[in-house]
Amino acid sequence: MLLLIGLGIGPKEISVRALDALKSCDAILVESYTTPIPTEYLDFIRNEAQKEPVRIGRSSMEEDMSKTLLPAKSLKLAILVPGDPLIATTHHKVLDRARELGIGVSVFHSSSVLSAAIGESGLDAYKFGPTATVPFWSKNYHPVSFIDTIQRNLSNKQHTLVLLDLKAATGTPMSLRDAISLLSSADSERGCGIMSKSRKLLVLGNLGREGQLSLYASVEQISSRAGEFDGKVLCIVVPAEPSFAEEESISCHSPR
Repeated sequence: MLLLIGLGIGPKEISVRALDALKSCDAILVESYTTPIPTEYLDFIRNEAQKEPVRIGRSSMEEDMSKTLLPAKSLKLAILVPGDPLIATTHHKVLDRARELGIGVSVFHSSSVLSAAIGESGLDAYKFGPTATVPFWSKNYHPVSFIDTIQRNLSNKQHTLVLLDLKAATGTPMSLRDAISLLSSADSERGCGIMSKSRKLLVLGNLGREGQLSLYASVEQISSRAGEFDGKVLCIVVPAEPSFAEEESISCHSPR
């Protein structure tokens, strides 16, 4: 039996039902490459379940998926996932592979950055277009499709939720400085004109966690205050054309 369990966006957001299920599991694996999981959260899981959670990397969930899942044919195996377990495409593949192997699956949902960020923004959830993700660039890898997504959304008068990458080796979240730099570089390459100094963005840091921080301001203002967001897990909202009511709500994140 496989249990795919969402940990939510903050410590102790796992459901009571999921905690009860963990206590009867034979083994607990933790996927922490999509979002860093605080050590204290794993300590909480360890104390509640009375079992040691074992961290696994991307390869265990992708290249070695069958090997990772096979114990669930005879044992009760839990895989803990940050946020909601079915938001990432990888986890849908886990479900599909488990079913191919004849393994029963039970899913325990939880909070997600998608719903939390949109809700916290104060913008109308129905006016958001496709989500964009900003990855780290490397020597031979300079993707800019995320700026195309933002541009299309703006053209359609839709807001954009922008997720930021993690460094796979260390789990370190992308800094706000890096995010603004990459957005600006991609914008310059495509000639979209999105990242002007006056463009207003909403930055959300550590949603659902201690030290939650938000800032709705121009790119210029955000850049000057980027240090305030160091070390936080971030996402950015690019508003299209907020209505009067939306502007009133999102302005609660403006500098005081």
